[in-house]
Amino acid sequence: MDIRCTENNWRSGKHTLNRINCRSEGSKGVYCLQYDDQKIISGLRDNTIKIWDRKDLACSNVLTGHTGSVLCLQYDDHVIISGSSDATVRVWEIKTGQMIKTLIHHCEAVLHLRFNNGMMVTCSKDRSIAVWDMTSPTEINLRRVLVGHRAAVNVVDFDEKYIVSASGDRTIKVWKTSDCEFVRTLGGHKRGIACLQYRDRLVVSGSSDNTIRYVCVWNLFD
Repeated sequence: MDIRCTENNWRSGKHTLNRINCRSEGSKGVYCLQYDDQKIISGLRDNTIKIWDRKDLACSNVLTGHTGSVLCLQYDDHVIISGSSDATVRVWEIKTGQMIKTLIHHCEAVLHLRFNNGMMVTCSKDRSIAVWDMTSPTEINLRRVLVGHRAAVNVVDFDEKYIVSASGDRTIKVWKTSDCEFVRTLGGHKRGIACLQYRDRLVVSGSSDNTIRYVCVWNLFD
């Protein structure tokens, strides 16, 4: 009902469009964002993370520290974690905006990251995937580096059973979350894979070959 109502409102013009001007002297680009009922957090081409108030759309904080564009981010109640073209992953305290940790591992741009339940996975233009153990926001240690893709790894996702990665090499690779061992390569796309989501046993991927493909991962391997 919510989806139908939203679609009907959109088609009939029953919506309100608000704009946030993120343009700065050195930037015209927004590369990533996340939002909730109170705020919008955006990663920008000018190397900053900006937090916007949902009520008045005013900028409430600017997080500086990256020396390259902020390409990906995720946050929870305590921290924001961001990846950048400067090849670093940085951890920020969400209440104060203070940078509390810098992770240096990848040798090229960090394109995507996901964290949950004491674990984080990052992927990079350097073709690698890094799996991190998160004991606390300031104690994050590299567990394993996953290699096998032949081009930039554009996106990763995971749950308690599998880590799933997608690359410009046209493939999706599946790894075990428990021991990070490689499981299988999924092919089918004719061009590089730009986006992916892994949820409820399904992997759904989108590619520059103009197709969306999906596969039930657990059925394949169990």
